[in-house]
Amino acid sequence: MLRYVFWALLGFAALLTNQSAAITLKEAFEAAPAANGYDRLVELEAGATYTGGLLVGRIYSPITNSFIMEEEGLDVKIVGHGAILDLQGEQICMSYCNNRLDIEDCIIINGNVRYRGDNSVLPLRPTGSVRYVTFHQPHDYGVRLQGAGEGILIERNIFVDVVDTGLDYAPSTGIAGSLIPTGTAVAASVQFGDYGYADVRQNWTYFSNPVHNEVPLHHFSFL
Repeated sequence: MLRYVFWALLGFAALLTNQSAAITLKEAFEAAPAANGYDRLVELEAGATYTGGLLVGRIYSPITNSFIMEEEGLDVKIVGHGAILDLQGEQICMSYCNNRLDIEDCIIINGNVRYRGDNSVLPLRPTGSVRYVTFHQPHDYGVRLQGAGEGILIERNIFVDVVDTGLDYAPSTGIAGSLIPTGTAVAASVQFGDYGYADVRQNWTYFSNPVHNEVPLHHFSFL
C-alpha cells in the first residue's frame, strides 16, 4: 500500500507542475526501441505527464464488416516509473491482434485500458498484464476486456471513482447497448466460454460516493 501512496503523491504533484511539458503517449511509443522481447519497450519518465491514447492493432468497421489494417500488431510494454498518463478521453487499446500489452507503475486518468479480441472471422486474442497502476477517475472503465480474457493478468492496481459516461458502444455495430453500461473498475467479457478468464488478483476499488461504492457491479462486472 505504501508503494501505491508514493506513486499517487508523486504523480499528482507532477500533474500540477508539468502540464506544459507534456508529450503524447503516441510520441513516446513511436520513439521507443525494441528490447527484452518486445517490439516497443516504452520507458516513461518518473513524474512526467503524457497525453492522449494509444491504439495497437486493427480497427473493425461495421460498415464494411471487415478489419481496417492499421498494423498487424506489436508486442508492447509500458513501464511508467510513476508517470501520469492523461488519456484525455481516449484509450490504451490492444485491438484485434495476437499480441501482448504489458503496463506497469503509472497513473492513468481520463481514459481506460482495453484488450479487444474476436473469434468470428480470425482467432484474434490479445494478452498481457496491467500491474501496479493507479486509475484515478478513468472514463468508462479502468480495464475493459472485450472478446479477450485468457492470458491477461490484472494485479495490484488501484481504481478510484471510475466515471460512468452512459452506455458503451458495441465494436461490431457501433451502436450503444443497454447491456454494456460504463462505470465499472474491471469489466470482463461475458463470453468467457470462448475467450477464457483473466487472472484478476489483489486489486483495490473505491468510489467516494457511498451509494456507488455499495454496488458490486461498479467494482467488477461481466459485459
